[in-house]
Amino acid sequence: MEYAAILEEWLNHHTVEIEESTAYNYEKALPYIEEALGNYDIAKISERTIHDYVKSLLNSKLTYSSTRLYCKVVKLSLRYALRRGYINYNPADDVKMPRKIQTEIQIYTCHEISLLLSVNGPDWVKNGIVIAFRTGMRPSEIYALKWTDINLERKFISVQRAISRSGSKTKLTKTPAGRRRIDIDTILTKHLCDMKDNSDPDKKYVFPSPPHGRRNYRIPWNLAKKLHEMCDRANVDYKNFYSLRHSHATLLLEMNVHPKIVQERLGHSDIKITLETYSHVTPTIQQKAVEAMETVII
Repeated sequence: MEYAAILEEWLNHHTVEIEESTAYNYEKALPYIEEALGNYDIAKISERTIHDYVKSLLNSKLTYSSTRLYCKVVKLSLRYALRRGYINYNPADDVKMPRKIQTEIQIYTCHEISLLLSVNGPDWVKNGIVIAFRTGMRPSEIYALKWTDINLERKFISVQRAISRSGSKTKLTKTPAGRRRIDIDTILTKHLCDMKDNSDPDKKYVFPSPPHGRRNYRIPWNLAKKLHEMCDRANVDYKNFYSLRHSHATLLLEMNVHPKIVQERLGHSDIKITLETYSHVTPTIQQKAVEAMETVII
């Protein structure tokens, strides 16, 4: 059998077990893997074949995340071929795959946020910026919000769902920790009240679909482009929308908010993720600990 046939069979079999967004990513990766390895006889793919392929990916202009995705698909599909008896061993098992690397956290300062909100830009982007900066929510969670998720009287947002990577539906958050309550400040509460007063009462989503949209909610496909344009107008260095989430977490930690609270607001499944992701704030926390101890006299 050709490896291309194995890849297709594996994906069809595996799709029922995984999230739609994961299947969407695998589907996008398949043509590129098939182009490089698809014509190989499955029985003739060796450890050297996989090693050379991984090396070629690392030397290419692919993003690091795409490289890891392609390697993951290769490894999983060959593992499937082994289980089905198409091969006697998985040649990818002993090949070192690229590890996930910790990228440098980029944040927007409060001044930069003010500048962004002062320039021309779509309301759905500006409102998204405000919510992201003041709650730390993921963009997929923000644009899946319904008005019933927001309690303006008691000042909290209930995060329950997110837009899938493919955009074809909203789904429950990936982990139980992702389904969470986020208490909100007075400024954000007023901002949301104004948004609701100006919204269509017949629309249940906070960010409804634009005219002629196929969904009831807005799929933020061009969010990066719009944010980039706003950064250019405001003369602010562009960081992606996700950096607003990082900005929220960094600001709270610098203000001595306990990391456990930050973890709960972000929806991290483990506090280790929070501490590792925002390790750059540790010196600030350490200094505040020293300042606290300076007041202790024995």
